[in-house]
Amino acid sequence: MIPIPVETADLLAVLNLPKEMADNVIFKEHKGLVMETIRSLVLDNFYQDAIRNDYPDDDPLLISFRRHTKSFASKVSREPVFGFCFLMLQSTCEFLNLKTLGEGIVKTVGLDQSATELLTGSEIDAFKANLELRALTVLSSYLNLQGQDRLNELKPRTPRVIRVGVI
Repeated sequence: MIPIPVETADLLAVLNLPKEMADNVIFKEHKGLVMETIRSLVLDNFYQDAIRNDYPDDDPLLISFRRHTKSFASKVSREPVFGFCFLMLQSTCEFLNLKTLGEGIVKTVGLDQSATELLTGSEIDAFKANLELRALTVLSSYLNLQGQDRLNELKPRTPRVIRVGVI
């Protein structure tokens, strides 16, 4: 059993994307990039554990270190799985063609379906930053210093009270 990379069918299930997208080669093409991103953000011992393919179903390390989800046919770790899936969508979202006549992700569809509005470039960038934040939050217990710094950069800042005086 291997926790990451995640099979495309499982990836689509986690991200609630149409099953027909399983044939899209974009996921295969971006798999190496996502794996390298995860490798650069997590501590090496956790990365090496996540790519090992020799975990038997009853291995104590697998059972204690990884929490299994019931939604997948194979037992996989929730944290690396969700982290991998969020980073995969973050890497591919601007290239996906989801329910559109043209390119991009649909934001709204008119009542008669004759008018669609796509996400703008800035909305896609915000979407990607949110996906990266979610991935790093899920992987937070495995992050190295670079990953922790990136997570802190992406975390929204709490608003501060500003006092204004009129003279």
